[in-house]
Parts: sequence; C-alpha cells; structure tokens
Amino acid sequence: MQQVRVDGTDLQIIRLLARDSRTPYRSIAADVGITQGAAKERINKMILSRVIERFVVLINPIIFGYEKLCVLIVKNIDKTTIEQDIFKKLSLLGDLVAYSEELEGSYIFRLYVKDITQYKIETLSDLLKPATVETFFADFSRPPTMKVHSSDLEIMKCLLSDARKSVDNIAKETSLSHKTVARRLEKMRGNYVSQFTISRNLTSMRLTGYMEFDVLIHIELPRHQSVLEKIYRELDEYLIFIPAWYQRQVIVAVFFCANISTTKLILRRLVSYNGVNKVESFIRTSITINQNWLKREIDKRLTTNHRRLLQQQKTD
Repeated sequence: MQQVRVDGTDLQIIRLLARDSRTPYRSIAADVGITQGAAKERINKMILSRVIERFVVLINPIIFGYEKLCVLIVKNIDKTTIEQDIFKKLSLLGDLVAYSEELEGSYIFRLYVKDITQYKIETLSDLLKPATVETFFADFSRPPTMKVHSSDLEIMKCLLSDARKSVDNIAKETSLSHKTVARRLEKMRGNYVSQFTISRNLTSMRLTGYMEFDVLIHIELPRHQSVLEKIYRELDEYLIFIPAWYQRQVIVAVFFCANISTTKLILRRLVSYNGVNKVESFIRTSITINQNWLKREIDKRLTTNHRRLLQQQKTD
C-alpha cells in the first residue's frame, strides 16, 4: 500500500472528522477553504492509504449501566506477555474500550466499569506483575434525558461498521424511514447519547512531522466547565478530540502538534489553569478502539426489548 504523507489541510480535515466524523463534505470544505470535491477526494485518499482507518460511533456508556471510566497506566510489561492474556485479566475489572501504546513503552487502557471494588483493583495489579499499574477512575457526566428506543439501538448497531454511513443506507438496513433515522440521529447527538469520531493511523502523521498525544487533566470538580472552555478558547488549534461523557474529575484530551517545544507549551498552559491539580501527557505510537462490548450490550438490550414486546402482546 502506498504511503501518503498528509499535509496541513489534511490535518485540519482529520481534526474535524475526529470531532464529528459525520460532518458533511460541504461543511468540511467551507471550514478548510477548499472545494467540496477536493474535500471528498482528500478524505477518500486518506481512507485508501489507511491514514483514516475507520469511522467510529461512540455511545454513552451510562445508557448500558456503566458507572465509571477506569484508566490504567501500565508500565514495564513483560515482553513475553501475550496481548490476549492482558485483555483477559483486564476483564476482571470491566470492559476494554480502547488501549494505546505510548512512546516510552507504557500502555494506557481505558475500561468502562459497572461495579468497582478495591479487591478487584488489587487483584488486577497482582495479576499484571511485574508490570506497575497506576489506576484512576472518573465519573461519567449526567445521564441522557431521552429514552432510548429499539429503533435507536438498531441505528447504533448499523453504525458500528461505518459511522459515516448515509441516512439512506441506514434506513435501508434497519427498515426505518429516512425521516425517522435522521430525527433519531439528531436526537441522540443532541442528548449526548452518540458521538462520532475516526480511528487514525498515527505512523502517517509522524512521517509528516506531527505527533499525537494524550493528556489526562485532573481538575477540581467545580472548575470543570471553566477549564473546558479555556481549552477550546486557547488551545483549539492543537486539539483533536475530547470525549463527551467523562468530564468531571478528569478531562481526557487528545492533542497534536509538530514538535516537543509546542507540546511543552500546551502542557504549561494547561497546568496554569485555575482548578487544574495535575496534568499527565503520553505520546501515542498506536491506538486500538474496541467495540465488542458495545455490540454485546446493544444485542442484549434489543433481545430484552423484543421479549418484553412479546410478553405484552401475550397479555393484551
């Protein structure tokens, strides 16, 4: 496969799609100052070269009963350890959502958890030895106010294969009307049920001289909104993505820039914000998004809804 070097315009497109991968071509073109055809051509080229690996739907875990985000920073993993063995051990604590390898050799695992006990945390730390494990938890923000229907679940399931799938294709696959799909998509987005992003090939970005890095921003809860607003106001040109639903004790932000000096500038700025207790940064070398948990939870909820409907029909 031919290696494509992304340029500044491509990086702007990547940032827009990382924040909302369902952004229309015309909006992308207007934002970056090119024609709609050129925007589509650039995106298709990045897809073919796997700079953009896939379009991803993220679903608010609260609707499936998850209580917290767990982030594990694991260092000094034994080189002979099999990846699947690590995943099996992590399942003791919760469902793996994403994991990334960092430049210095550590790994960051993100899990959604439904119930937490100190015993589970200690057991997992023992199982991962001789690796060292730093663990912290973040509460999810308030739950969505909308009721999630079976039609919403069918749309979610359809989007797992391609979050940028057209409304017409979603309607065809789910046997819902075009109007219903468009309305439910907008409602889920507006109620923080769904968010759309992309999976990126970080090697291609590094070849262009850009690096992507995670920043864990530990904050005082009352200062959360003011810190978030400052990030968007002062650091937006470097910001790729902030997930929508765990923005309380910690803000998990993804940035990119061209050099270490700019990275240090960003981190110094974050540390200076009133209400920020601690900032941790990690330069990614790879990231993997896991959606097996989401497909399982959607199928489980659809089965439950179907059984409930059958039961109601029997009693009517």
